[in-house]
Amino acid sequence: MGWRYEGLFEREWQPGEMDLSQYWRSEQSMIPVGRMGYRRRSILAGDRLECEIYPVFGREDEARARAARKNVTPEKQKRLNRQRAERYITQLAETNFSEKDIELTLTYKDIYQPDFERCQKDVTNFVRRVKRYREKNHMDPLKYIYVIEGGFERKSGYGTTKLHCHMMMNGGVDRKVLEEIWEYGYANTIQLQPDEDRGLEELAKYMIKESKMHGRRFCHSRNLKKPLVKTRDAKTSNRTVKAMLKDIQHDAREEMEKRYPSYKFIECKVYCSDQFDGVYIKVLMRRRRNEWQKRKS
Repeated sequence: MGWRYEGLFEREWQPGEMDLSQYWRSEQSMIPVGRMGYRRRSILAGDRLECEIYPVFGREDEARARAARKNVTPEKQKRLNRQRAERYITQLAETNFSEKDIELTLTYKDIYQPDFERCQKDVTNFVRRVKRYREKNHMDPLKYIYVIEGGFERKSGYGTTKLHCHMMMNGGVDRKVLEEIWEYGYANTIQLQPDEDRGLEELAKYMIKESKMHGRRFCHSRNLKKPLVKTRDAKTSNRTVKAMLKDIQHDAREEMEKRYPSYKFIECKVYCSDQFDGVYIKVLMRRRRNEWQKRKS
């Protein structure tokens, strides 16, 4: 079993519940806990570091896990897809944007009430014209992530808010120029302000919250750098994981900051399963400020 089966571990452990080191003995399951130990996967996105520690099984048990995965309900699958989209847009934002860049909101004047298709064409044309402006003025190529929000629900016909676009974009173009290029209304811009611990996570989640992309969660330019994903094949034993779970918050901090001394520990979440023994651990870390300053200089 690998990270692809994280959806099978959906019950988040809360402080005050049973001792996690006893989880294997107190919970019965169909499949014995990772006979082949645990594996570690890290995702480096700018100054953000996400680490996952998950169980690894043999061929027979993985086949059973695949079968269990197929039985996921549509509601649960929808929730998993949304969580993965939130995580991916956060990683893309952290990898490509910083406080030097901008958050842009494109809105329409009252006299315009376009449908989604028209709005998407308008945003596409806007992006194309900004690209040309940057090329003409010898600026860095345009990078962006955007979502379209609001509009009318097609089934009910009930309107919520007017269609508008939220976008993260690399900086350098003056706001007045962006408004002239947009020409349908207002182009409000603010400098990105990454949180000290969470970076651009909250903004990324907000952007995707009410996305109306009709099948796609968001759009982005092709020149964005992808987060760096590394999987460590050297497996961690069940004994090591059980020992860490005795005092998860303290031991996870100590273990992860020892492995990644340039990063500070932010949080650790542990997920259990009603079908499988063992746990799925997710750790969030962030590059220390002094290391961040060295990297930027």
